[in-house]
Amino acid sequence: MKDWHMGVTVRSPNAEDAERMGEVHVAAWRMAYTGVMPADYLAALDERRSAERWARNITNPTSGVTNLVAEVDGTIQAIATVGPFRDHKSIDDPSGELWMINVHPDAVSTGIATALHRRALDQLRSDGHHRAALWVVDDNPRARRFYEREGWSEDPVRKEDQFGDRTIAEVRYSISL
Repeated sequence: MKDWHMGVTVRSPNAEDAERMGEVHVAAWRMAYTGVMPADYLAALDERRSAERWARNITNPTSGVTNLVAEVDGTIQAIATVGPFRDHKSIDDPSGELWMINVHPDAVSTGIATALHRRALDQLRSDGHHRAALWVVDDNPRARRFYEREGWSEDPVRKEDQFGDRTIAEVRYSISL
């Protein structure tokens, strides 16, 4: 297994990156959520539609939201999005959020997620956030171990989302920046 940690480039994406971002997004979801989310839901994920969404997000960015890509040798292997916390319910909710990190299956356990994660937290800090949160599927032990290793703490806050015909439990984590 190649250790890419030292050769990772993390940068903002451009419109030409959207196709590969769609590929990474779909491949990461299929790897992480097989057996957790409905098989037909995962099978219906479409790289082209995902790429179109990424292209729109890149060309028409939402204020305060930053997309990042991590690449090795010019190939994007991981993607992330950070921005304002999206689910405020109380005054003590964090202000920033790690909306997502997705890593292509070929790049899992190479160090690329760590490099991308560090850059994502730096972005949240530079955007003025002092505390951030993220949501992770309860039944995603690999992701949960990663976030805990990177300093995130599980909050008592939970939510459920619908994916196809299945209700998926999610756990909130937070970190001081």
